[in-house]
Amino acid sequence: MDFKVFQLFEQINYEGREEEVVQYLKQLDFFDAGQTLKYVINSDVEYERGVLVGSISEEYIPNSYGVNQDRGLENLDGFEPYERTIFAFDFNSRAFLVQNRKYTPKNLDPGRTLNRLTDIFNDAFQHVFESIFTAIPTTLPEDNEMFLRWFKVNRVTEVQVSNLNQRNTLREDISKDTDLNLSFKNYWNVEDDSKMDLLHLRSNTDGELNNNPIVLAAIHSPEVIIDKIRYYDNEEDKQVTVKRSKMDKFVVKDIEKDTESVTAFQQVINQVNENRRLLRNMRQVD
Repeated sequence: MDFKVFQLFEQINYEGREEEVVQYLKQLDFFDAGQTLKYVINSDVEYERGVLVGSISEEYIPNSYGVNQDRGLENLDGFEPYERTIFAFDFNSRAFLVQNRKYTPKNLDPGRTLNRLTDIFNDAFQHVFESIFTAIPTTLPEDNEMFLRWFKVNRVTEVQVSNLNQRNTLREDISKDTDLNLSFKNYWNVEDDSKMDLLHLRSNTDGELNNNPIVLAAIHSPEVIIDKIRYYDNEEDKQVTVKRSKMDKFVVKDIEKDTESVTAFQQVINQVNENRRLLRNMRQVD
């Protein structure tokens, strides 16, 4: 399950009153969504290790019919379905996470759900902290820290980097061989006048690029932007592709659409705590 990541614009001194926000959300009643429909913050809101996590359920107009004894279609009376969307707020990084949903019902859409959640959190923050709640969209920080971390711990089979025109000051060693380092750096920094700006390399599925000198020189060149890597994930036993352009989302493993809330919430809390530095460094979209 993945989440869109927003960042709270305001700097707020929480003063240890996070639990008051939890209690505020738990006691909320149903909200009127129009067309006799409702939405509600579910009562099983949790707070642990700096992370508040819960869900909003939104009633929708079902596109479901029954078949009567005469084999004719008829509306199902008394059928009031709701769609659940999980959200979380990390008080440490000020990151606001909203499940990245694609809604089939016509009266639900991600923008409407986000607006409802921010309105509710705005009321909660005004009530508890006397401060507004403004959620700003974010994306991956401009640096390559996250990509380099994946590169160090996984078998990488594909790399795409750009902005290589500033590479003429490479200082990183790309080999344990001193002579190779000197000759390669001389070529990379001085002799190459190709004005190469983008490099895209791929190994076969059984190979790896982790020790390839060209790749190492590229990813460690000053001002370079790593746009994409593909690596083998041992836990999932498959190839995983990570693109910078898609990194406005935070992935929480082992949660499906119908995972029970208690299990889903704990996974969110665990993985937010494990990746708090990344969340803190995600920059606001201009």
